[in-house]
Amino acid sequence: MKKLSVLLVAAAVAFGASAGVNFKATHAMKSNRVINTEMTKMNPKSLKAKNDLRVVTQQPEGELKSYNRAGQYVYVSSGYIYCGQQDGNRMDIVYGEDGKVYLKNILCGAASYFGTDSWVEGTIEGNTITVPLGQSIAYVESYDAEILLAWGTTHGGEEENTIYTDIDDRVTEITYLIDGETITLQGTEGATGGDYNNIEDYFGSGLTAYWSDDDSWTGFIEWNTVLTEREPVVTPTLITEIPATCEVETYYRNTSYIANSFFGIYNGNTDGKINVAFDMANDDVYIQNPSWWHDSYGTWVKGTIDRETGIVTIPTGQYLTWSDSYEYGIQLGWGSTYVYENGVDEETGEPAYSMGYELDERTTEIQLQFNEDGSFYLVGSEGDINAEFPYNYEATGMMTYYSDDLSFTAIEFANGDQPMGEVVNLVPAVPADPTDVSWNDYGDEDGYNSLAFTLPTTDVDGKMIDPEYLSYSVYIDKGAGAELFTFDAETYYYDIAEDMTEIPYSIYSSGYDFHAGRVYFYRTFLGMENGYEPFFTHNIGIQVFYTVNGVKNASNIVWAFDPNTAVDEVNASKTVANVRYFNIAGQEMAQPQGMTIQVTTYTDGTTSAVKVVK
Repeated sequence: MKKLSVLLVAAAVAFGASAGVNFKATHAMKSNRVINTEMTKMNPKSLKAKNDLRVVTQQPEGELKSYNRAGQYVYVSSGYIYCGQQDGNRMDIVYGEDGKVYLKNILCGAASYFGTDSWVEGTIEGNTITVPLGQSIAYVESYDAEILLAWGTTHGGEEENTIYTDIDDRVTEITYLIDGETITLQGTEGATGGDYNNIEDYFGSGLTAYWSDDDSWTGFIEWNTVLTEREPVVTPTLITEIPATCEVETYYRNTSYIANSFFGIYNGNTDGKINVAFDMANDDVYIQNPSWWHDSYGTWVKGTIDRETGIVTIPTGQYLTWSDSYEYGIQLGWGSTYVYENGVDEETGEPAYSMGYELDERTTEIQLQFNEDGSFYLVGSEGDINAEFPYNYEATGMMTYYSDDLSFTAIEFANGDQPMGEVVNLVPAVPADPTDVSWNDYGDEDGYNSLAFTLPTTDVDGKMIDPEYLSYSVYIDKGAGAELFTFDAETYYYDIAEDMTEIPYSIYSSGYDFHAGRVYFYRTFLGMENGYEPFFTHNIGIQVFYTVNGVKNASNIVWAFDPNTAVDEVNASKTVANVRYFNIAGQEMAQPQGMTIQVTTYTDGTTSAVKVVK
C-alpha cells in the first residue's frame, strides 16, 4: 500500500470517558487502548444537592477579563488517552455584582469535546474565588445526561500500566487564589509534566467531572492550573445570515480535494450541494460552505460580481468557523500542495513521499467564473487526482487553513476541465436511467451475492438534479413479469430500520459510495422461507425516482439482462461444472429427495439455484 505523510499536521485532540486506561506511551499525545477495569464510583448525593444550576451558556453581566491557562491535564476518549500541558487554552471570568463571579469553560478541553461553551458561578472574597462543585458544564441529549464538576484523583492500580480514577465526594467546593495578575487553583497535586513516557506523569489530583446518569468519570482531569491575565482576542464576524433580497441558486459540487486530518491525508471528488446567493441590487454574492471539507459549518463568505463577465471575486481571509475556547478559526485562502521523496517505505522498500503545502498570502482574492449554462468554475486552479501516485496529491486552488499557525486543512481544485458546480434542477423532472446494473455471484448456495448500480446525476435532458430527492426500487422477474422487491429490515439491518420497497438516497447504506454515486447490496438472498432462493436466479431491474414538490417522476426500469431473455436462457448458454442438492435445512444430499434445492455451478464460476420436488 502506498503511503503519504504530511509535512505539518494540525492535530485535533479528542476527549471522553473511561475507568482504567492501559498506558504504553512513546510520546506526548500518543494513544493507548482502554482496559475495561472496574473503577471506584462516587456517591454523588452531596454534590447533586448543590447542582441548583443547569448549563449556563449565555454570558452573565459584569466585567469580563480573559486569562491564559497553564497546567497539566489527562483526557480519555474512545479507548485512547491524551495528556499534556493546558497551554493554548483559555478561561474567561466575569466579575459581577454582590461578590459574584462566573467562570467560562472551567474544565480544560471539555467545551471543545461537548460542543458547549458554558459558565459556572462562584463568589469572590478578598483574594479568593470559591466555586461550588456539582455544577453542570454540559448536557448531552443523546444520553439525557449532564456533565457535573467534581474533585478527583488519577492513580495506578492492581493491573500494571493502567490508570484509574477516584471521585472524592467529600470535596464540595474548589478555590482559586488571586495573586496580582495570576490566579491559581488550590489543593492540586501531580507531576508538572515533561516525561509522558512515564506513567506517573499521568497521576494527579484536581478538577474533574462525571456523568449524571451513571456517576462514571468523564475522562477529564486537570491540575496545577494557573491563570494569567491577558488581552482578550476579538471574535471575528461569521456570516450566518444573508439579506432577504438575495436569490439563492443551488449547485451540485463537481471539484476535487486534498485534505489533512488527525488521521492522515485524503484526496477525492467532492459531491453534495453548494448554495450561492445573488444580491443583484448591490452586486453582492454570498457562497455557503465554499469548502467541501468544511461544509458542516453552514457559514457564508461574501464577494462581488461583475455583471458583464460573470466573474465573482471573493476576498481571502474570511472565516468559516471560530473557536472561542482556543481562539482560532478556519479561514479561506489560496495555495498549493506539493510532494517530495522522503526516505524509503520500510514495508515495501519503495520510495516514501511526504506532502508539503504553501499558503499564498500574496493572493488576496479568489475568482469564480459563472456561465449562462448554469455552471461555474474556480479560476486558476490546477490538479489531477487521477494522476500517478504521488502526483495526484499536487494541486493549486482554494485553500482553507487554521488562523493561529496558518497550517493547511484542505485544498479544493478543478480536476481537469470540470466545473466547480452545476446548477441543480429543483423542479419536477424525469431522472435519467440508472447505469451499470450488475450482480456478482459468489458461488454461495445460501444466496450471498452482490447487486450494484450507479444512480443518475442528471435528468433526461442532461440537467443536474439534487440527489437528495432521489430514491430507487428493485424489481425481479421470474418469467411472469416484474415484481417489486421488499428490502426487509431483518436481512438488511445494516442499511434500513424497517421493511422498505423504495430506498431514499438520504439513507446511508453500508454498501453505498456517496462520492461515486454507486450503490452496493451484498445480502441479496430472498430469505430462508424461500429456501435461500438467491437473486441471481431471476432477472434484476432498478428504477429511480425524482420527487420534487410532491411530484414523483420515474426512470425506466433498467435490467441486468435483456428483458426479452429469460434467465434460464442465459444459464443455458453456459457450461455446467457440477450440480449439488440440498434439503430445506441446508444439508447436502447425494440425490434429490422431497423438496430439494438444486444448485448448479458453471465453469465461469457463477451458480444458479432452483427448487425441485422428487
